[in-house]
Amino acid sequence: MKKKTQYKIVKTLDIDAAKNLARKQGQVPPNDEVVLLGLHKTRYERPDMPKELRHASGEWLRSGGYGRLTGEPLLPEGELPYT
Repeated sequence: MKKKTQYKIVKTLDIDAAKNLARKQGQVPPNDEVVLLGLHKTRYERPDMPKELRHASGEWLRSGGYGRLTGEPLLPEGELPYT
């Protein structure tokens, strides 16, 4: 898969495209809620994403009581990893 396509899937939180990618890789995709959670966690972590989208994902994760992909808690509000 092209990096540009992965970037767009994460940037736009495209659940259907993420599930299709999983199928192409021979995986059974999880339900939409789990896919959306993974997309938000990924977008929060990626330094190549626009900061406003990363902050929006941080807020979404925080409101649901979720942590980072690494299993660690989210950084304090207003801070981003890998900046």
